[in-house]
Amino acid sequence: MISAHRRLLFAIILLVFLLIQVGVATEISVGRVKPDILLVATICWALLEGPSRGALFGFFGGLLEDAFTTAVMGVGAFAKTILGYMGGELRQRIVSKSILWPVVIVFLGSILHELIKFATWALVGMEERPAFSFGVITGLAFYNAVLTVVVYPILARFSAGEERAMMF
Repeated sequence: MISAHRRLLFAIILLVFLLIQVGVATEISVGRVKPDILLVATICWALLEGPSRGALFGFFGGLLEDAFTTAVMGVGAFAKTILGYMGGELRQRIVSKSILWPVVIVFLGSILHELIKFATWALVGMEERPAFSFGVITGLAFYNAVLTVVVYPILARFSAGEERAMMF
């Protein structure tokens, strides 16, 4: 059972990263590449907390992001839920204190996130979806991987996981 203190901390962390995503991400974009800070936070949280909490973070973060942007409602929540769960599952299989693993996982997760979104948009028949650009997706993955070096240690401070040690 999660205590009220942990639930409040979860909500505050989620809202802070949502505000950063909605308010700051467009300002720090490079060309057509806008970082997905909420995705980075979702994967990092899942790596620290496990699959169920990672999926919850992804679901609520994606749903709130969909509500505050012009995105199709539910697509972001669906994709981030899957990545949150997968990140948490990887936590249980990779035992390393190196920052390299979270960076690699966020890089690959960013590519998978975009593929899931495009596949979902195609399945629901969305006519006016963004053009698929492997260059933009790769740039996004690199950008998100670099942001992991900042986001992961911050979230590690608030993690309730048994290994709270910083990666550096």
